[in-house]
Amino acid sequence: MNYEKETELTGRIVLPNDPQYNQARSEFNTFFNRFPLVIVFARETQDVINAIRWARCRDVPIRVRSGRHNYEGLSVVDAGIVIDVSEMKRVDLDSESGIVTIQTGLRDFELAEVLGKEGLVVPPGLCPTTGIGGFTLGGGQSSLSRQWGLAIDSLLGVEMVDANGCVLYADARHNCDLFWALRGGGGGNFGVCTSFRFQTHHIDTVAYARIDWEIQDLKLVLQVWQQYTVPGADKRLTPLLSIVSGQQPLLLMQGVFLGSENELRSLLQPLLMSSPPKEVTIEEMPWLEAAALIGATQPDAPESFKSVGPFVEQLLPDKAIDIISHFISEAPSSITASVLFHGLGGAVAEIADTDTAYFYRKALSNMSPWATWDVPEGAAQGIRWVEDFRKAMLPYTCGVYVNTPDLLIENWPEEYYGCNFERLTQIKAKYDPLNVFHYPQSIPPDFCD
Repeated sequence: MNYEKETELTGRIVLPNDPQYNQARSEFNTFFNRFPLVIVFARETQDVINAIRWARCRDVPIRVRSGRHNYEGLSVVDAGIVIDVSEMKRVDLDSESGIVTIQTGLRDFELAEVLGKEGLVVPPGLCPTTGIGGFTLGGGQSSLSRQWGLAIDSLLGVEMVDANGCVLYADARHNCDLFWALRGGGGGNFGVCTSFRFQTHHIDTVAYARIDWEIQDLKLVLQVWQQYTVPGADKRLTPLLSIVSGQQPLLLMQGVFLGSENELRSLLQPLLMSSPPKEVTIEEMPWLEAAALIGATQPDAPESFKSVGPFVEQLLPDKAIDIISHFISEAPSSITASVLFHGLGGAVAEIADTDTAYFYRKALSNMSPWATWDVPEGAAQGIRWVEDFRKAMLPYTCGVYVNTPDLLIENWPEEYYGCNFERLTQIKAKYDPLNVFHYPQSIPPDFCD
């Protein structure tokens, strides 16, 4: 395609001399400080088309951004163009079929609110401000994963603008190879996704649980908690476990249960008996209230952090739990150290590893060590703490969730994608042969026979 013809940028354009530039270039992870040439806040698909063609004409690097939550700040680039879809928020719900078509600028809780008012849901992320675009393209682990699978398991189709500025539609019948890749291949690899079509699920009142313990109860609690993620465990509950160090240590379990309060209380008896809790809340409430309570325990403001999310495929032995306890209790004083365990299995595991690009279907949970800091010395110590933690747990974990990228991982193709990586490179060669959409650890094109 000829890119010599001038293409004008459209949408809301932010340049370095604009008063809003610093805010427009900022990321949720404030550790990164990058300076793009221009930021385009697209409002329509045509704005995305124009931005891609403008960049191709000038050989300017492209980054794609939805919610700014990329762990390594990879949705912003120095001297390049950022195509930000966060102002594309249109929602079209077919009440009869329960199919919703949404633009990719919605945040997780925004979508939950829109659908929740209709008694519907697409499994959302835990953090309310994560962009639905990046969240979905990486797979989409949620507080309803065991019940209804990943977000991509409710995905019916995607509209995407490719490297030539052409609009493609991918679903089970059209560009089905691309549709396979977009379900877990990660954001920004194949093009700019501008809308998603989801099958919603009916939801109303749920049972919500929050149980708090003293941090020294970690070993006894984790031993029992992980039993709620094994095959055969009641998949109506997706359990979460947060472990936080520092001056205000925290050990808490949360979960949403598709059933009654009495059923949930009975189900949680082994956990309640593992160690005497400090506080217990088990009650029925509207789904949106439960989602908001979970969201309130997630990071709610930009901060400097390092994190990574390896998968756990087997029950953790006592030795592994001792390693976790050690890293929490011996974390440097310059950081706040935490670990989030996100229960998986259930409906996630009912789909084969190679049916979508998301590979780690049989994982029992996802484990995310997280270090934050607000003093200069915290950066090096926090990054090292997370990396040492990840390496210490390698005998007990496998792979890494692509939505928690870590540039320190050398064998990232296998870690993110397992045996699906080769197929992803072939699809990349078909839809982006010139590797226009590239960044550190992006999928490269492979021109094999």
